[in-house]
Amino acid sequence: MPSPDILIVGAGSAGCTLAHLLHHQHGYSVTLIEPGAAENPEIVAATEIDHTRPARWLKLLGSSSDWNYATEASKSLAGRSLNCPRGRGVGGSSRINAMIWFSPTDDDFNMFSAAAADDRWSTESLRSAYQAAERLVQPESARWISDPAERFLQAATPFGTPQAYRRMNRNGRRWSPAALVADSPGVQMIRGTVDRVLFRDDQAIGVQLADGSKIRGSKRVILSAGSIASPAILMRSGIGPRDSLVDAGGQAWLDAAEVGQRLQDHLVMPVVFSTNPAARFDLNVSPRDLVRFDTLGRGPLASNIAEAGGLFANDTIQIHVTPTHYLRFPQPGAPAAMTIAVNPARPKSRGQLAIRSLDANEPPQIDLGYLADPADVATTVAGVKLARSIAMQSPLRDWIGPELVPGAKRDSDQTIAKSISRYAQTLYHPVGTCGLGRVVDADLSVIGTRRLSIVDASVFPELTVGNPNAMVIALAMWFADQLAGTC
Repeated sequence: MPSPDILIVGAGSAGCTLAHLLHHQHGYSVTLIEPGAAENPEIVAATEIDHTRPARWLKLLGSSSDWNYATEASKSLAGRSLNCPRGRGVGGSSRINAMIWFSPTDDDFNMFSAAAADDRWSTESLRSAYQAAERLVQPESARWISDPAERFLQAATPFGTPQAYRRMNRNGRRWSPAALVADSPGVQMIRGTVDRVLFRDDQAIGVQLADGSKIRGSKRVILSAGSIASPAILMRSGIGPRDSLVDAGGQAWLDAAEVGQRLQDHLVMPVVFSTNPAARFDLNVSPRDLVRFDTLGRGPLASNIAEAGGLFANDTIQIHVTPTHYLRFPQPGAPAAMTIAVNPARPKSRGQLAIRSLDANEPPQIDLGYLADPADVATTVAGVKLARSIAMQSPLRDWIGPELVPGAKRDSDQTIAKSISRYAQTLYHPVGTCGLGRVVDADLSVIGTRRLSIVDASVFPELTVGNPNAMVIALAMWFADQLAGTC
């Protein structure tokens, strides 16, 4: 097999976008590597209805499309371990997420610029990359939103600028960057799990798969496997904190203490209100609504559940609104409810990731450090109070019923904080384990190596204030332009 110019590990949002751009726009030969399906083709095909109908995306969590990771049990979360969904298959986490397209803010761009300390990372350059990403993705305005979301948009106006989220949809159906690869017959796809990067001295020359086979890349190896898998691959390759690698049975030929560190995620607290049973959101739609979706891409099946929200309190709190009981939907018997879920937009808490062994098939140790910084607790408490204030505005006030979670009786900061530790959930936004300026340099090359780059959410210096997928794709756009003609 001839060696491609570019070898990309991971076919998520970044990997698929890079493969498309580097091959079609810049003329490189590209091989893209993504693990195969977890189960047989018949089981995978049975989930296709959940992939194409946005309202069914929660059904994908825990399915064969999910790596089914879990976090370490956390004292700050009342001893709970949380699911840590990561998409499996071509498209990565864009196969199983809520499809929200959230535009990065100027503060987000400035964060990257400051971390890179390089003129190529100017706010103007990043904004241009984002605009190119938006033209590529063509995010779609909501084609249907529920009554609770409509009411929230009116009730929240005095507190900020609420929005019905744009979505990575086409004609009301899920769209992911996997489509870019499907439309790129010149990109070679190999299904397999990458064990490690292969080096000649400090130069990356290819990868070794878990089955022992080796694949070479003549010009560049790019890790785009995400904030969980990219640092794990580095560690199995001998790049990481020396003591941690020794504990896992390996050794560090490059002692890189920051690999796997400063892991972050958005932690969301649901404030759930009961609603009239007639308003219950149900995936079992009427024949009329099924035809409506199949022909027009509209109606309840076009809902992405997390339909509306936005940034509030000077961009310190993000809100996501669902027409459901956040903790129980889509379980059978979930009560009629709506949720105003709140989270610190840029949390201060940090965790870490480590490999348990050198086995590429063993899940890593994921400690997200949720609520380790008291400021995150205080911001989330403020968010709960904000959600309650919004709920007391017309036209929500006379429409909702009693507060179910955390419950109106929990009205002090202390009792709200205890409820947060019991009920808060991940928003599925892990970032930062191979941070810009710490693990990768301004070229997104792994510091201490040659011809090895990382392009995914792991290089984020910190979390973006909103959902990060748009910034991931913008990052791929930026990198593809920078790489063109340099290798």
